[in-house]
Amino acid sequence: MKEKVTNNKSTFALIIFIFLLMIINAISENIRGVLIPVFKSEFGVKDTNIGIFLFIGSLGYVIATFIGGLLCEKVGQKKVLSIGIITMIVSLGIFIKASIFEVLLLGMFIMNLGLAFTSIAVNTLIPVLLLSFQAILMNVTHFCYGLGASIGPKMAGNLINKGVRWRSLYLYIAIAFVVLLFIFIFLKVPEVHKASQNEENGEVDKTLIFFYIIALGFYVCAEMGTGSWLINYIKNVYGYNEATSATYLSIFFGMLTIGRLLGGAVVEKFGYINTMLKFLIMAFVIYTLALFMGEKGLILISISGLFFSIIFPTTVLTISKVFSKKVSAITGTVVTAASAINMVVSVVIGKLNDTIGYRYAFYLIPVSLFISIIFMALIHIKTKDILSCRSDR
Repeated sequence: MKEKVTNNKSTFALIIFIFLLMIINAISENIRGVLIPVFKSEFGVKDTNIGIFLFIGSLGYVIATFIGGLLCEKVGQKKVLSIGIITMIVSLGIFIKASIFEVLLLGMFIMNLGLAFTSIAVNTLIPVLLLSFQAILMNVTHFCYGLGASIGPKMAGNLINKGVRWRSLYLYIAIAFVVLLFIFIFLKVPEVHKASQNEENGEVDKTLIFFYIIALGFYVCAEMGTGSWLINYIKNVYGYNEATSATYLSIFFGMLTIGRLLGGAVVEKFGYINTMLKFLIMAFVIYTLALFMGEKGLILISISGLFFSIIFPTTVLTISKVFSKKVSAITGTVVTAASAINMVVSVVIGKLNDTIGYRYAFYLIPVSLFISIIFMALIHIKTKDILSCRSDR
């Protein structure tokens, strides 16, 4: 039986801290989309190099997701969160001091270690904080991430346009993480790693796990690809400046944020995977139409964020409902493998930018959505009876 947090004040303080951490994490991760053109100019690199930059970040995330899950079981979420925050501070310091592109790559790798450590700790901690409101808490947590992802690029774009140096942006974020670390020292965090460890033995449906990996992996490619490459795409194809380009990305994450805040009720009413499948189809249709429309369709890319919104948190939640054994291990496997897929596709987009051009390379985003749709449909077929039976309990 999972351990409950009995002190309501401690629980509330910890939840507020998690919300703030997710916002700052999102800002630190997503302002890179605004800064990619700046990095290219300052360090004299091409889009292929930027693809490697994103690949290195994804590699760090994949490694730390796997290691972080093991650490949560052995030393607990509080220590893993502390390691994650300290790692973020170190990475930001490297960014601030980077004088060559190779040092920037190191900072990107370490930053994603920190992002993954904090993420895995938060996602394994949430289910025991409010046992009656797990879905709501999970959605609001991801809403906070979306909030940071929405305000971060717009804020960074405006500051860069006003002459603020990109190193200063990372300095401000580093200060925020130092404050969070100081606060976190005094928070009480439940020791849940042993309680959450699943010791059940038995076979699991490996085909279904594969479907989850592909469905989530290519969805992540579409969301992260938009966050990383949209500004670069708009700037190079249509000649907009960073501030204007960042507005479209901020609207995208704003729509994603609204969807995560309100989407929980929709999912509960119409079914988890059924709703995700319909949202993915809408996202694919709108995104593809937007690219065919050209400059007039840019706003549709932003609007499509509404239909991206529920996919990641709801997919993670359904794993615990579909599988009755080894849930923690399966969740870690799916998220890690999905990150690995995103890692590869990031490099491919960067290479395609340099070979076939920005306009056509960006079609890899709706292609990723289409692949996700196919495998989400397969999940829907295989789990329809399972989910309906468990929802009746």
